[in-house]
Amino acid sequence: MKILNLKGTEKFLIVRTDRIGDVILSTPVLEVLKRSYPKSRVAMLVSPYTKDLLKNNPWLDEVITDDNAGFKGFLKSIRILREGKFDVVVLLHPTLRLAFLLFFSGIKVRIGTGYRAYQFLFNYKIYQHRKTIKKHELEYNLDMLAPLGVSSEKILPKIYLSPEEKNYSRQIYDDLNIKKDDIKIVIHPGSGDSSLNYPLEKFAILADKLIEELSSKIILTGNKKELVQSEKMKSLMKYQPFDLTGKTGLRQLCSLLKGADLLISNSTGPMHIATAIGTPVVALFSPLFVASPKRWGPYGERNEVIMPPVDTCFKCKFQKCPQFNCMEIIEPDEIVSKVKKILQRKSLKANR
Repeated sequence: MKILNLKGTEKFLIVRTDRIGDVILSTPVLEVLKRSYPKSRVAMLVSPYTKDLLKNNPWLDEVITDDNAGFKGFLKSIRILREGKFDVVVLLHPTLRLAFLLFFSGIKVRIGTGYRAYQFLFNYKIYQHRKTIKKHELEYNLDMLAPLGVSSEKILPKIYLSPEEKNYSRQIYDDLNIKKDDIKIVIHPGSGDSSLNYPLEKFAILADKLIEELSSKIILTGNKKELVQSEKMKSLMKYQPFDLTGKTGLRQLCSLLKGADLLISNSTGPMHIATAIGTPVVALFSPLFVASPKRWGPYGERNEVIMPPVDTCFKCKFQKCPQFNCMEIIEPDEIVSKVKKILQRKSLKANR
């Protein structure tokens, strides 16, 4: 592959306009790029609802939002990018709209995928089939920097909290009358519906067990659309958890998770938030191939992934599946065991 001859003072634009986890798994690209070219300027184009994830990021000079609001929004984004006078753009998540947007923005060097009908809109192409799931999404993202001649070393995703945000975490728990030494476990029972979820009935049993066996303080999280799920889960429990569903913004959720001992969740955005701020995760994954933890799992070594003991599913048929819902096979006791394993590791590390 031809390597670009760069001065080191270029203006780079990184584009990732999809969901929370996708943006978080793209943050190592910013760090690798800025470390390689410290005199450059690095901007990132994201959706409005994910921009707060990039707040305080020391590897980023500018955040630009793309509201994707029809043709007028398209023209507005072209104007903004033209005014930015970027030298190089790296499109991490290709769509036809974004490919044309970057082409008409007049950015001279456009790095994108080589396996799309619109690949002619890129002048540097990376040939990767992410759907084959040979590696993690984070590593696929780093591979897109190959034409820039930078090292694609593995770097953990990161979210950067301000001192005030870190203090806010303590304030949240104080308001809930949760003490510093209490075991704080956040459960996020919802997801973005990209895969099967762990049943709410099983989540309820799990939460009760964690309270009974570990005297844990259970905190439920979710957005306002997930209020019904949290209410149903609470109605199935013997004990009452602390319910913050719909009550935290994105940065508040980051702060809350930073102060927790661990998170239990389906494969969803908050799972990636937790790993990016250093909180261990017990992640519950379905056997659906496209949602494999090999590509979408929590990145790092301190986390635990649990899947039902069934064959990989290449196309989930939901109600027509003889094993529906296969996530029910995962027993709460197995999750409790993983939780204890994580807490034991944390305790050993704290006592060293």
